[in-house]
Amino acid sequence: MTVDLACLVVNALWGLALVTIEIQGKTRAGGVAWNAGNREAEPEVPAWVERAGRALSNHKENFPLFLTAVVVVHLAHESDRVSAIAAIVYVVARALHGLLYIGGVKGVRSLAHVVGLGATLVILSRLVL
Repeated sequence: MTVDLACLVVNALWGLALVTIEIQGKTRAGGVAWNAGNREAEPEVPAWVERAGRALSNHKENFPLFLTAVVVVHLAHESDRVSAIAAIVYVVARALHGLLYIGGVKGVRSLAHVVGLGATLVILSRLVL
């Protein structure tokens, strides 16, 4: 397995971690009965739980572009050291983004987002270089 594909798996697992963080926070606030029920009403949760939900939404918005970039570059046999490093940078940046989002850190969080997007564009650049 290439580094690029391994990073794709790691990033997918990070998405699972974000889901778990959010639902654990909601379950603590709403109780097990809320979690096992139809969840027709959201429980009142601390701000960090709401931020975890937004971090998850942001992850879901950014993951398809990264997924597409890695898979297309891989299938085109254009993955190389540059795409591998960019994939690692993406995973680290996106993990930092999520943690910073949950922690309520604003400026650096945005920087992590931009770094992740830039890393994705570097991966895509392997198709034209």
